[in-house]
Amino acid sequence: MQLIENVIKQNKTAIVLVPEISLTPQMVDRFLARFGDCIAILHSKLSVGERYDEWQKIKGNKAKIVIGARSAIFAPVENLGIIIIDEEHDSSYKSEMSPRFNAKEIASYIAKQNNIPLVLRKCYALYKYIC
Repeated sequence: MQLIENVIKQNKTAIVLVPEISLTPQMVDRFLARFGDCIAILHSKLSVGERYDEWQKIKGNKAKIVIGARSAIFAPVENLGIIIIDEEHDSSYKSEMSPRFNAKEIASYIAKQNNIPLVLRKCYALYKYIC
């Protein structure tokens, strides 16, 4: 969270990927408590309308932090400052459905293109709620 705070102070944005959609609400709660409502959420369980609203929030530069599952790596963020992949060892970052992609590989490419840090965070099950 400190890394993201530093990025926001530089007027940049952040993408945080979580391995499972079910982990998104607890992650969002933690971020809302610290950063307020400058957060957008992207994952496949959102309705078309919810997804549209979040996409517009990002496009309108109202979201400084995008949190979501693997597809959130495609968020239309501007002035990206950091990408964080939580529990990076999880196999769910690879999409087996068409179009097939590996969110970690895409994140690496985006980070290199934008000359920004990519943080691959490993968190073990015992410490899942502490990390």
